Amino acid sequence: MIDLKPSISTIEALIAQNTAASLTYAALECRLAIERICYDRLRVSHEYISHDDLKKWQPRDIVNTLIQEVDANSAAGFTLFIGKEPLPDAPQPPTLEEYQKMQFFPVGTQAGFSPNKLGKLWNALAKLALHISLPTHKDDSVARYGDTDKIRSKVKEALKEIQRINEGTLLSSGMGEQVSFQCVCGTNNKRRIELLEDRQIISCINPDCDESFAYIKQKSSFSRRLLATTCQKCGKRHEIPMKKLERLRTDHCMHFVCEECQHKNFIKWKLMIAQKTLPTQQD
Repeated sequence: MIDLKPSISTIEALIAQNTAASLTYAALECRLAIERICYDRLRVSHEYISHDDLKKWQPRDIVNTLIQEVDANSAAGFTLFIGKEPLPDAPQPPTLEEYQKMQFFPVGTQAGFSPNKLGKLWNALAKLALHISLPTHKDDSVARYGDTDKIRSKVKEALKEIQRINEGTLLSSGMGEQVSFQCVCGTNNKRRIELLEDRQIISCINPDCDESFAYIKQKSSFSRRLLATTCQKCGKRHEIPMKKLERLRTDHCMHFVCEECQHKNFIKWKLMIAQKTLPTQQD
């Protein structure tokens, strides 16, 4: 996990200077620290989610996606313990009473946080310090910096949260039953079963791979998403990964070369108008 102490020291020093310029810079440092906190949670989870499956890049949205698709405890606070002795070899797991009699040692603590709270701080810091207010009339002055009192207050609020999160000593990639499958590129992909939804689209975690899959809950399987087409010259069947087509803009072309006859085939998205003819009413 990342060490936020250098960022914290920088922010504290900038607050101590207490100038409009230093507080503005402190707001920027707070925003960067918040981004690092959220993106570090993504980093340890990349074994379970592709960058292409992230809906938005804002820190709050990144963590919320991890909670929904990778690990419900991505932003939760908890302490991990390990038992002094291995579990006894028995057909049934130990009861609660038996667990309570065992001796455990703490391994580390993951600092929890609210993604929405961090998101609000991240946005507020930019609004107060990193943007110049628009003039509402001709006599309005265009200030060089924002309101220093408001900036200082928000920076201190953000710093307090950053310091608290930095006290964590553990960063978990998740717990719970998982399912795995191998992509055609050879990459092993994993997901938490409890967070998978029927027909959910999952991209291969290999950043250089164009493959994606649909999860079929009834069969507990992953179906490769393809467009089946044929060569315009020899009729050989070809399968194109759907992700390649989904990246294609309207009226733009992509091509593939037929392995059989070496003919260059083109595929193009085009807008079409479908007109339904209503049946005429007979007397």
